[in-house]
Amino acid sequence: MARFLQVPWMMTGVTENGGGFAEQRLYDAVAQWNVETGYGLADLIHSACQALVDGLDSPTLRELAGASVNDSSWDIRDLVGKSFEELGIPCPGTVPPGFTLASGGGVVRRPGVDSLRLEVSPVPGDAGGGFQVQVYVNGTEMTSAGAGLGMDPYDVLVPTNRLAATPEPRTVAIARCECGVYGCGSTDVIIVRDGDLVHWDWSLEVPMMRGVSFAAAEYDAEVARVAADHSWETPERTAGRHVLTDMDRDRLLTYGLRPSWVANDYGNQELFRVALQLDGDYQIFVDTPWHGRRPGELADEVCATLALPPSAWHATWHAIIPTIAKPPKIAGPSWRPARF
Repeated sequence: MARFLQVPWMMTGVTENGGGFAEQRLYDAVAQWNVETGYGLADLIHSACQALVDGLDSPTLRELAGASVNDSSWDIRDLVGKSFEELGIPCPGTVPPGFTLASGGGVVRRPGVDSLRLEVSPVPGDAGGGFQVQVYVNGTEMTSAGAGLGMDPYDVLVPTNRLAATPEPRTVAIARCECGVYGCGSTDVIIVRDGDLVHWDWSLEVPMMRGVSFAAAEYDAEVARVAADHSWETPERTAGRHVLTDMDRDRLLTYGLRPSWVANDYGNQELFRVALQLDGDYQIFVDTPWHGRRPGELADEVCATLALPPSAWHATWHAIIPTIAKPPKIAGPSWRPARF
């Protein structure tokens, strides 16, 4: 279930960019209402009452404000549709990213009044050395208010900075469940560059009931800063960043191999392990001893090994489908079944 962070809006009928505060709040309440389960209906009715207080008015809006949570969801849906038509409010899901509702109907471009700060921090209670990218909007941390835990830096910043904004909208995972699994709990943002602005619009388990917009120059500077800041890295993480950035992914793909993860071997911290997926049928593990080397030196050897034909690797394999008993076709004489 989504958790909503209470971030105050301007308590007037109109936002500072001419947007409609009352319209937007009613729109958001309807967008969060689930017709099938009834979740959010009480908030919807309360928002309709508040909309009247804020100065919106129409015959059907008054009916909606007087509705009960025991009324038929389908009757409520009809009241919502007629109210929005009378008020000139677009249907939920039709407002494009980076825009907000205008007072009196229609939409306007969202202003860049929000601020962003990014921070890489250890995952609380994770003895395995996990890290998360935390997102602060206007000084308030968002990932814990969303799905619960920030994404691992490898999923956001390495090998490419997925937070970099482009004119083409891109959906980026920004938070995962507190258990560490994205999908068990998930918060995404749609990121798009709009001239001198960058817009974020939340989806799935949203941390706040509105999108946010940043001045592009300030946004770009912060995103570049966090990507260049490696002060938080352990030697294992530094080696992993170099490997993920420098490995020849196109060459690996010619063999059907895709990188899955990199880290020290859980059972032997003196071994650095690269895990690869092979055509969805196998996991392949390539281990490299540290031998007291610096992270960059280790990463160079790992990348040099991965540049060889797989048949030349010292690797272990694990069949994802239990009925597969044979090693993959690309296996060399030094490949062995993995033991867990």
